Amino acid sequence: MKFPSMKISKTHFSIRLSLCSIFILCTINFSHAAFLKDYDALIKTENFNEPMVVAMADSITGKGGGTFIYMPTDFREEAWGLIMKSDVPGAVGCWIRQQTNLLNPDWFGAYNKRETKAALPPTFENLGYDFNTLRKRFMKYIPDISMDDTPDWAALQMLCRMQEIGFLSVALNPTDYFINRTVRLAEPVKPNDVVFYTIEGNGAWIYQINKKGFTFFRTMPVDQRQGLNVFTSRRFNIRNLCIKGSAAPGEGSVGIAIGASFHSLLENIQLQTLDTGIIYRHAMSSEIYRCNAVNCFSVCYFIGSGKDAWPGANGPNSGSNQTKIRSSRMFTYLHQRAGVVIHSSSECRVIDFTLDGGQKKHTDYVVYINSGGVTTVKDGYVQGIHGEAAVDSAVVKFRGGGSCLFQLSDLFIQMPCNLVELEVIQGYTQVVCSNFSYFVPESTFANKGNGGAWEFHNVFERGKEPKWKTDSGFSVPVKERVRNTKKL
Repeated sequence: MKFPSMKISKTHFSIRLSLCSIFILCTINFSHAAFLKDYDALIKTENFNEPMVVAMADSITGKGGGTFIYMPTDFREEAWGLIMKSDVPGAVGCWIRQQTNLLNPDWFGAYNKRETKAALPPTFENLGYDFNTLRKRFMKYIPDISMDDTPDWAALQMLCRMQEIGFLSVALNPTDYFINRTVRLAEPVKPNDVVFYTIEGNGAWIYQINKKGFTFFRTMPVDQRQGLNVFTSRRFNIRNLCIKGSAAPGEGSVGIAIGASFHSLLENIQLQTLDTGIIYRHAMSSEIYRCNAVNCFSVCYFIGSGKDAWPGANGPNSGSNQTKIRSSRMFTYLHQRAGVVIHSSSECRVIDFTLDGGQKKHTDYVVYINSGGVTTVKDGYVQGIHGEAAVDSAVVKFRGGGSCLFQLSDLFIQMPCNLVELEVIQGYTQVVCSNFSYFVPESTFANKGNGGAWEFHNVFERGKEPKWKTDSGFSVPVKERVRNTKKL
C-alpha cells in the first residue's frame, strides 16, 4: 500500500478554495482511471494514485456513480456520495467527486420507485438497509434519519443540506420521487449572508407514500430576529417541478412554504391534491410564475406575513410586500376557499390569472386581498382574470380600511356571480374597476360598510348600471361615492 508523498496539513481549507481545487482537477485526463462497483468499494480501495470511476451508490440503488479523485489534503466534513473518507488504515484526506456544479439526488442514494419488489412502501426498512448504514451515511447532516424514511426523501434532504455548505445549485432527474415527510429547504447560517439557492426540477414528480398531511418543501424562521437578520438575505429559484399529495382535505398538506426571503421565484410548479399549494410569508419582491394548482382543497397560493407562523411576527414587520402571482392557474376543488389569498402585504399583484373547473366546481373566491387592518397596507392590484368555473362569494374580494385603494382590471367571467366585493374595515376605502371585457348580465357587485367608494371605467355598456347585492349585510353604496364612466 502506497500513499501519495506530500506533507499533510490538518488546517481545514475553505469551501471556496476546495471547490477551486476540484475545478482544476476536473481538467485531468481520466484515460487511465480505474473502475469500481460502488461507494463501499471506493472507500476500501488501496489505489490512491489514479481517478476512480464508480458505477453506482450501492446495489439497491443501482445508480449514482461518478468519478472520484483522492485528495490527501482535503479535510472537509464527510458527505456520503460527495466527499468520502477512506476506510484504509492510515489513510488521510477524502475521495472527492468531480464535476459537482449541479448536485444530483442519485449521488445520495435516490431509489425512484413507488414500491419495493415485495410491493411494500419504499422505506429503508422495507428495502433491507440496516440502521448502522443509515447512521454512517446520513446522520452527520440528517440527525433524525429513520428506518421509516425513504431513500428519495434522504437524497432530497441531503441536496438541501449540501446547498448550505456551498453547493448552491441542484438538479433533479425527470423521474418520480417518493417521500414520507417534509424536506427542509436550505437555510443560511450567518447573518446577512446573501445566498442564491437553485433547484431545477426538470419535470420531476414528488409523491408522498403515506396519508398524513405535511409540507413537501418548507423553511420558516424560528423567530422574527432570525427572519430579519438571517433569512431575508436568501433567494430561492425553484422551477419545473410537480408535487402531488395523497392526504385527505384538512390534513395540512402544503406543496412549498417559504418564510423570510427576498426576490425568490417559484416557476412552472404543478401542485395537485393539497390543502394549500404555495405559501409565501415575509417573501418580499418575490414571484409565483406560470404555476398550476389542481384540486387544492383550501387555497392555491397564499401570500402573507409571518403572523402566527413564528414568534414576534406581525403584519407591519413581516409582510410579503411587492410580491406577484403572474400567469398562473387554478383548477378548482369542489367548494374550495380561494385561488389566491393575499394578507397584510402591500403592493402585491395578481396578473393574468385563470380559473378553470366548469359549472360543477365551486370556489368561494378567486382572489381575496385582505389588508388585515394593518395601517401600512394601503393597496392591492388584480389585472386579468379569465374565469370558467362557478364562484359562490366573489370573483375578487378586497378588504381594507384607512384610505386603502384597490384596483381590478381586465375581467372575463363566463358564469353569473358576484364579480367584486368591497368590505370596509374602518374609514374610507376605494376600488377602481376597469376594462371588463365580458361578464353575464345578471352578475352583481357587493358593498359592505359605509366607507366604500366605487369607480367604474369601461365596465358597462351605455344605459347599464351596476347591480348591487343587498342581502347578508351588504348595501347599495352612497350615490356620491359611485362613479361610472361607461364604454364608448
